[in-house]
Amino acid sequence: MPTTVDDLKRATQVIRVLSKHGLGPLIRKAGLTWHLHLFDRHRPLGDIPEDMPQKLTAAMEELGGAYIKLGQLLSIRPDLIPPEYCQEFAKLQDDVEPEPFETIVETIEQQFHKPINDVFKHVDRKPLGSASIAQVHKARLRSGKAVVVKVQRPDVRQKFEEDIDILKYLARKFEKHVTDHVDPLQIIDEFEQYTKKELDFKVEAANIDLLKATSGKIPHIVVPNVFWAHTTKKVLTMEYLDGIKIGDIKQKSLRTQVAKRLVDATLVQVFERGVFHADLHPGNIILLRNNDIGLLDFGIVGRVEKNTIALGVKLYQAIMSRDEDEIADIILEYGRATHGTDLERFREDVRETVDKWYVSRRGITRLLYQLFLTCSYNKIKMPRNSVLLGKALVTAEGTAKQLDPDFDFIKYSQEKIVNILKKQRTPKKMLDQFLKKSDQMSYVLSNLPKESLELIQTIKRGRATLELDDSKFRRIGFNITHSSNRLSFALIAASFIIAGSRLHEVPPFAGEYSIPVVVMYIVAIIFIILLISSIAREPRLLKREGGD
Repeated sequence: MPTTVDDLKRATQVIRVLSKHGLGPLIRKAGLTWHLHLFDRHRPLGDIPEDMPQKLTAAMEELGGAYIKLGQLLSIRPDLIPPEYCQEFAKLQDDVEPEPFETIVETIEQQFHKPINDVFKHVDRKPLGSASIAQVHKARLRSGKAVVVKVQRPDVRQKFEEDIDILKYLARKFEKHVTDHVDPLQIIDEFEQYTKKELDFKVEAANIDLLKATSGKIPHIVVPNVFWAHTTKKVLTMEYLDGIKIGDIKQKSLRTQVAKRLVDATLVQVFERGVFHADLHPGNIILLRNNDIGLLDFGIVGRVEKNTIALGVKLYQAIMSRDEDEIADIILEYGRATHGTDLERFREDVRETVDKWYVSRRGITRLLYQLFLTCSYNKIKMPRNSVLLGKALVTAEGTAKQLDPDFDFIKYSQEKIVNILKKQRTPKKMLDQFLKKSDQMSYVLSNLPKESLELIQTIKRGRATLELDDSKFRRIGFNITHSSNRLSFALIAASFIIAGSRLHEVPPFAGEYSIPVVVMYIVAIIFIILLISSIAREPRLLKREGGD
């Protein structure tokens, strides 16, 4: 509930704007009609509009400030809202009238406690861009170095905090009247945490330094330097990158080259370095004079741990092999099923999602994105950075396709990921046999332990039935003994394969190969031979046993 007169006025303004854009029925259901004009309070209730995403986007655009930022954040969070809302919110533009130059000068002088001429040699009066939180000016340091200065608008923190309080009030009111897949209070809590970071420019500066440290040596990718002596919570100073928007590139061969370099950078950031720019749309990329790519806007930088990278590679390979059960298993290994999760339904949804993708072939990153949505629908909690990772790949592929509509992302990225695995000392034969799962025996070994566990789970649930034919009683002991032996061989072989895959960086090395890994795989192969031998001898043994 708004606690001050100003908060009450702002809440009333927000609700009236929502009503103006056709959201009156939802306002009435939430019991907020007392904020409306007297005439509007008694209009027919009606139904919730079918074009709710479009109407809500228009309302956010009119409200501006925190509401536009909220929409932009949600546009990359399909785990929080349905995809149709993500698509509409992505259209929100955060362009507002710039602050007077005198206000910018005042903020800079307050932050550094000295006249602006003692901080910068020159600051352009006309901004390069202006948004709800800050605006950007080209400037020069006292040394003559060209820089860009991002300056926070006055009182923006207080305004955002007030709007977040109002959003919490609305979230509590709307909580009972929205779909099961949306949690309004969780959304506002996420937005509050995100806003705290975005309003501290030192956080963005740290993101730039982190990305530069991890991506600075990627060929043809340029991350600007931060000038920390000229950076505070409200002023961010970084290197000026001189270039053109990639959308303005005319030469087709150059557009294809830029698309490849952009995909190269994204795959290395995600699968090798573990730190990635999560929003590489055309507005955040420029082509420099030497045809290198300059990255801009570092408000959203994702991080992934080594185990997450490994799972991501496994997921990619499972998709390439069209192994739907493996895809579901990998997601469940990384995500967390909740009390509302139906695992059988989730696996069915994964199969359906993958099947549809194989028909449409719209892009592998689109499938990753859809799989994250499937997790959301099935109440499987995924780490936030995994969703950012999916969005980063989708955005990079979309930008590459925009540059070159004929660009084959699947073929190109598959080759790059294999190269990344080679750098990680993954033996080529093991890549072909085990990681890609192209060999049928690898498929059998990987599924036998899982199927055994599923059988145990089935028995625990009391769903197993036992049917015996008395003509086969004589073979029961034989079958149990040999089946147990084969299962043991399979489990041992699988164990050595898994152990070997996790020891690929353990010395000593023979050339590019880790000796412990080679030993593990040799032992696994021995047990595979024993398993195959047991299976091959089974018909002869059965015949002899039957003759007895």
